[in-house]
Amino acid sequence: MLELKHFRVLAAIAAEGSLSAAARSLGYSQPAVTQQVQGLERALRTPIVVRSKARVGLTDAGEVLLRHGEQILDLVARAESEVEAVAGLRAGRVRLACFPSGASMVLPRALGTLTARHEGLSFTLTETEPRGAYELLRRGEVDIAVVYHYEMAGTGAPPGQGPDETATPLLEEAVHVALPVGHSAAGEAVVELADLAGSRWIAGCPDCRSNLVDACRAVGFDPDIAFETDDYAALQALAAAGLGVALLPELMLAAARAEAGLVVRRLHPRSVRVVTAVTTTGLSRVPAVARTMAALREAARLVEIPDLRE
Repeated sequence: MLELKHFRVLAAIAAEGSLSAAARSLGYSQPAVTQQVQGLERALRTPIVVRSKARVGLTDAGEVLLRHGEQILDLVARAESEVEAVAGLRAGRVRLACFPSGASMVLPRALGTLTARHEGLSFTLTETEPRGAYELLRRGEVDIAVVYHYEMAGTGAPPGQGPDETATPLLEEAVHVALPVGHSAAGEAVVELADLAGSRWIAGCPDCRSNLVDACRAVGFDPDIAFETDDYAALQALAAAGLGVALLPELMLAAARAEAGLVVRRLHPRSVRVVTAVTTTGLSRVPAVARTMAALREAARLVEIPDLRE
């Protein structure tokens, strides 16, 4: 009764808001999409789409099918990806997703070492934050997701890691605070986060912003966020210009440091950003993926973090 094409059609309708737009996104004709919807409604004996002047949406029954269909399509895509890899169709190509500072500080050494040792290996990289990397992995669009999550201390499995995913811890990096040289706390070796309650803040990516807000609330205040940027060099430059203070994981500090007008200090309470490489259980048995996971672990071990002392 239910086929993969039905789930793909429902997903397209939900995303596009009209049958004609859904048909274009799928490469179908509009009558073909209409026929699939009508056939499915007859088989299920309930409407699955609802039409209004503005758009076409899904009924409650359609939403149920969409929710399950998204999971099914992800599983099918992952199965196809793993079968291709195991069958050797792309055994020499590894697709990675990684956040910017990890892509800058960990990947070049790891992938450079691998290509020197194994001429047949090649790589592709999609730069994205952890949430996007997980989505790509679960859709079968990448083989390895290099992700991070914040903790007050210690190493653990990345939040949201699925039962058929395997994680390799790469490193734990301390989170410091970046201050303009004229800030009242710039002379302290260790800065109390609570003492920064009156400062303006510069927030990073959504996950970094969430960590900033959680950390500040844990010590009794909501941060006054004046600027937001995903660019870690810009974040430091804004702080150096006296426009605010910012939390700065060590990989960002190693990748780019705006020296003039900026000081970086240890933070209390201490927090860490845990960096992990995640793949599926099936892909972890593919030699090219296994070699890449091992190379990432070795490269992370060799990352040099600048000394905070002036």
